[in-house]
Amino acid sequence: MKQAYLPGFMLCLLLCQAVSAQAPQYPQRTAYFGDLHLHTSMSYDAAWGGARTTPEDAYNFAQGKEVEYLGRKVKRNVPLDFLAVSDHAEYLGIAMMILDPKGPFKETDWPESLTMPQTPGFSRIMRSAFSGPEVIADLNTDALKRENWQNVIEVANAFNRPGKFTAFVAFEWTNTPEGAHFHRVAIFPGPKYPEVPFSALDSRHPEDLWRYADNNRTHGIDSIMIPHNMNLSDGRQFSYNDSFGNPIDRAFAETKARNETLVEVTQIKGTSETHPELSPDDEFAGFEVLEHFRRGQGNATLVERSQGSGAGNDKPQRGELHGSYAREGYARGFEIAARVGVNPYQYGLVGSSDYHSSTSATEEDNHTGALGNSDNPIPENAKNILATINRVLNAPTAALAASGITGIWAEENTRESLFAAMQRREVYATSGPRIQVRLFASPTYQDGLIKEENWLSPAYAQGVPMGGELHKPDLKGSKQLRFLVHALKDPDGANLDRIQIVKVWYEGDKSHERVFDVAWAGARGIDPKTGKLPPVGDTVDVARATYRNDIGAVQIAGEWTDPEFNPDAPALYYARVIEIPTPRWSTYLAVRNNLPIPETVPSTHQERAWTSPIFYNP
Repeated sequence: MKQAYLPGFMLCLLLCQAVSAQAPQYPQRTAYFGDLHLHTSMSYDAAWGGARTTPEDAYNFAQGKEVEYLGRKVKRNVPLDFLAVSDHAEYLGIAMMILDPKGPFKETDWPESLTMPQTPGFSRIMRSAFSGPEVIADLNTDALKRENWQNVIEVANAFNRPGKFTAFVAFEWTNTPEGAHFHRVAIFPGPKYPEVPFSALDSRHPEDLWRYADNNRTHGIDSIMIPHNMNLSDGRQFSYNDSFGNPIDRAFAETKARNETLVEVTQIKGTSETHPELSPDDEFAGFEVLEHFRRGQGNATLVERSQGSGAGNDKPQRGELHGSYAREGYARGFEIAARVGVNPYQYGLVGSSDYHSSTSATEEDNHTGALGNSDNPIPENAKNILATINRVLNAPTAALAASGITGIWAEENTRESLFAAMQRREVYATSGPRIQVRLFASPTYQDGLIKEENWLSPAYAQGVPMGGELHKPDLKGSKQLRFLVHALKDPDGANLDRIQIVKVWYEGDKSHERVFDVAWAGARGIDPKTGKLPPVGDTVDVARATYRNDIGAVQIAGEWTDPEFNPDAPALYYARVIEIPTPRWSTYLAVRNNLPIPETVPSTHQERAWTSPIFYNP
């Protein structure tokens, strides 16, 4: 096995020869991949978009089985290990009942609301569900909520096969004030579940959602709430204030930290890690950024560019950047903790699809579309989709890459083991590929540990993995903090470019951030003038939508010591793994249909993974 050492303040080991991409099976934990946020026609907006796929279809598709979607057969290339069907709690399952010719709404006007184009009935339901204040009583009875929620539980239990495939019971709380996304997915490990989900029709305040979760715990019902689409929250998700506009206090911070240990950093509506304007020194900050939406609507129509037709509230507007991205959220968490004594934003990172199709189709070359008829990539629709990319965007998936999934390091593929890993934050996000990545930290790791065949046992024994927390007493008098990183490519995907460590810390009464390249493929070195690592290269043939794996590495590993570590300053560190360039799904779509490749979005991108941070709190 070829070994190469890098100069400067970092010591890195590169494993750049082609080795088996089959993951080593360590007794400590194995990486399992899945989707924690997916919609079916049990969600009203999905049904209106044309989806007639069910939770059963979702679980079958995730396991690599063929299902019918919008009149054609679709199938994942590689099955997932777990799935959470998380339909909107607001009017959960009502669309399916309306569509049933023998159902309770057969003699009403509601079936007309599921016809396209948009109808007054549909607008009324969406406005009520996502922004209020109206609650449509005949669609929100206790009997209907209990019946549909029980169906969600029964289907998940029927598909859950411990050790083989995990089906989580879940729902989404979908508050969308003025079109901004202030959403959470609630995941339950079972075997007990609440009688009904908690929806935005019950309350528009997350404090009440957490109160619901805390009350459930008194009855032996645990859960995790996962915020998502922070990028479209208009600054709400990582605010300095609570949802009533009051400065965050200790009680709020404790309650939030207890209920929300994870955030969804990537999905089909964009990446929420950071933004080029928030992280101007980060050359990879602009990955699949979506930042515009239409204010004043229910479930906001998202757009990527600010030009467009319409006026007033219908005009696409840019949301508030500050408070909308996870990296700045981490910084604000330190600032709030310095004031109230508890960090409300000490999150792990996950990725999900948020597709409204029952299909977790996050493979770029096998994209089903995510929002029904509007982005269904069949040949007769391809020209319209590609044209949409070149003008005002009506379907966000048309201009963004397929994304994302979650990797979980767990002892076994069961609800209990996966949920425990989520609670300890030993999880990570990817933009779609099944990259395997590990991150450990300790003040006492010896030089060269990662070169040893059985390095994982001392890595766990002497330090903490991603999601873990270290304190000043753990340093045992040391004034350094050392990290081990290891990444293995998707067995069916692209080679790896580099591993970076992103550091966020609080010092001198303000927050700071810096990105370090710590391990990479090839014979490159850090440019002493720019401090940057040169690009890995590009093998993509855009005209054919192909790429070659003759650059990059199958796996990359390294050891790194923080050269700026201050034992008295709170800090966190997460790893970001970057692939070599590959085509985006819109490029595959254009080439397959002999159509021009869109010029307003990139034809290629570098897919990636983000680990949960390791937190240092003195």
